Amino acid sequence: MTCFFASHIELPQFFIKKPSGEIFSIDEHVLNEEDLLEGFQLSKCDSNMAFDSVTSELYKVDLDETKSDYTPSFVKLDGGVKEKLMEYILDPSRKESRAKNLTAQIMSIIGNMYPITEQEIKKYVHKLVEDFTDEQYHDYLNHHYSYTSKIKGKIKQLSAVYAEQKFRDFLDTDKVFMKPVYRFQKEIAPGNTSKDITKSLYEKEAEMNGFEERVINEIANLSNIAFWTRNISKKQFKINAFQNHYPDFIIYTKTKKVIVLETKGDDRDNSDSEAKIRLGKAWERKAGNNFKYFMVFDKQSVSDAHKLDDFLKLIKEI
Repeated sequence: MTCFFASHIELPQFFIKKPSGEIFSIDEHVLNEEDLLEGFQLSKCDSNMAFDSVTSELYKVDLDETKSDYTPSFVKLDGGVKEKLMEYILDPSRKESRAKNLTAQIMSIIGNMYPITEQEIKKYVHKLVEDFTDEQYHDYLNHHYSYTSKIKGKIKQLSAVYAEQKFRDFLDTDKVFMKPVYRFQKEIAPGNTSKDITKSLYEKEAEMNGFEERVINEIANLSNIAFWTRNISKKQFKINAFQNHYPDFIIYTKTKKVIVLETKGDDRDNSDSEAKIRLGKAWERKAGNNFKYFMVFDKQSVSDAHKLDDFLKLIKEI
């Protein structure tokens, strides 16, 4: 379905000002993760990690290099293959190169974490494993994937903290600003579609889970709503900063307010919810009075989020 009536609406995204190669010239471009991780030195970060409660099995990894992010696929190792690997790494004659060998093995699993450089990751991993005891090496080899997953999680956590702080600094110094650049596509072709709900922007909207469907059905039936659309992750609107946040819905009211909405069912892993709220509210503050960001839960209570019943009372007044 073509939606010309929404073509005038533009959603703002974050841009950054940076000196260009020319004298007295300033470059402006869409803010991205590379901008926020410039100067990040992972190898100098905290390397304290507790590898307790590790329960997975030993895995080998085949990196699918046809994918841009080098997504690893894991295959369980057991029997003779596992024993040979243990003998190789724990061989006393190779004690000097244990940390190096272990680092190389972990690096092959971690894969590409651009824009963090491979060299920085390698230095950090080596710092983590160089003081391993024989018992820790044994434990690592028995819980190979869990160790590596935990290390990767630590790297992501450290880089996320750095990027968010950098983002705040850029906001405070006006290096980051907003530009209204995102427009609704005239047509979409979602792979899997949802059931028809009144006031949808497109003839067919992308699929939803049960809670999302319940939320948007309640919203769509409010008298002050002009239209809504399901925002498709990785393909449509994102709030771009220290993470790329693709909210679940974009809603337009008859008072010409744009409401960006993230829904969270109580059965979901909501470990990143608070960071998303901080990002969404930073976007709202910079975007202006015609733009609102909300996160809605069914029953859970998270700081600065709303429970569904309370949110429905609020949105009626927008």
